[in-house]
Amino acid sequence: MAIRPIDIARKLGISTTTLRKYEEFGLVPTVSRSISGYRIYTQEHISYFICVREMLPGFALNYISRILKEVIAKKIDSALWMANRAQAHLYQQKIISKKIILNLARIDQQEEKSPIINTNHELLTINDVSKETGVTSATIRYWDKIGLISAQRCTENNYRMFTAEQVKQILAIYALKFTFQIKGQKHFINLIKEELKDFDYNDRDKISGMKSDIEKYLNKVNRSQISGITALYCLCIQVETNNFDNQIL
Repeated sequence: MAIRPIDIARKLGISTTTLRKYEEFGLVPTVSRSISGYRIYTQEHISYFICVREMLPGFALNYISRILKEVIAKKIDSALWMANRAQAHLYQQKIISKKIILNLARIDQQEEKSPIINTNHELLTINDVSKETGVTSATIRYWDKIGLISAQRCTENNYRMFTAEQVKQILAIYALKFTFQIKGQKHFINLIKEELKDFDYNDRDKISGMKSDIEKYLNKVNRSQISGITALYCLCIQVETNNFDNQIL
């Protein structure tokens, strides 16, 4: 049964233009056309549209597109593993964020200093810093390249080397980056540079507030992803059984 785009759009609370964009992104199976050129949407398309709307709060649109292209190709397990990978990445972010905040909170506590801060002025390699902070070497190199930090260079091999003070900056950059992302600020490099100028590593209230914001954000994303994965699983079952009759407008 063909369904009018306007009826689907109203049901989902979006515009017909958005429906067309989802179609262009490859988020739904190929849409047939009538003799007069109008799109012919079916219950199957509605199922995909509903899944997209449910996944959007927890996943980027381009990643949803990659997942749903697998579903359209009936590669169900591949699609589900892709969703699982996103959850694994989110959990890794949780681990790293917890470690970052913990290290920041310990900087001013002499008896509980993080091992990476207590370096006796020794220079650390990028791999050492990455291992201890959880921030990837690629990310640290990028921050050095754009001027958020300024690594020293080893005279023997030109490798990047870092002081304890720069490690503290890396911890602060990661936490600040997260807090700006939470606020929806996309172009935040300059904002981070300004914050670093007067960043008080001993301000426990500020660090505690950052910790709370990050935890709330990650918990929210986790719930959104789980809700989206639930919708994805329902769609996958419909595709496997070729049963889309329960999506009635």
